[in-house]
Amino acid sequence: MHVSDSMEENLKTAEQMIYNAAEAGSEFICLPEYFSIPSGLENQKSVNKVFNETYEHTLLFLRHISANVDSYIVGGTLIEEFRGKFYNSCLLLKNGKVLGKYRKLHLTQLEKTLNLNRGRTLRVFETEFCKVGILICADIFYPKTVMRLASMGAEVIFLPVSASKTHPPVKGHPLSTARAKENLVFILKNGNIKSNSRGGSSAIISPWGILNEAKNEKKSAIISADLDLTRLRDYRRSIVPE
Repeated sequence: MHVSDSMEENLKTAEQMIYNAAEAGSEFICLPEYFSIPSGLENQKSVNKVFNETYEHTLLFLRHISANVDSYIVGGTLIEEFRGKFYNSCLLLKNGKVLGKYRKLHLTQLEKTLNLNRGRTLRVFETEFCKVGILICADIFYPKTVMRLASMGAEVIFLPVSASKTHPPVKGHPLSTARAKENLVFILKNGNIKSNSRGGSSAIISPWGILNEAKNEKKSAIISADLDLTRLRDYRRSIVPE
């Protein structure tokens, strides 16, 4: 998704892409990290200002859009305030309701400079399709974090990302591919256009390889794949016998 310098434009883009994905039959739809924040977090100087200008609009948008599609919405991330502290949070929604949230555990230097706080808890969400976990961007750098989430039962891990300009350029998806294989999980990574050339391009990755990935790094696009949960569960049993 292209993240512009207008929150209204970003929400409009996200709305159209969500409707398109839902009409195509997607059961889960994931947005990028900081998808609604004008020009992304790296161009902001005050997290309090970002919260005041974007939180309510983004939350209302996510509730509204999830009430109008049958899909689960993994709401990218937004800046959330809780007890006087700010977090980079991802919401899981269905039918207009927030089913739960995850707060980013491993912050970047930029996020620390802006006085964001790290989350403390990993969560796995039960759905009628599979057990879902959420990580955010830099969390994927920490093997033990991914291992913990997988050990809690996660079969599918959504990974909204937004690689900043300090991120070293990376080709392909080496970390996500390694974590999917190590932990026998699907990893669904979703980045924005600006992050594509820095290792933040979108991809759907299984333990046995990449199922789909963004082909054009300069154009907004929806990528999708059918996740074979039966194969994943059989694959797990064959490698780790009961």
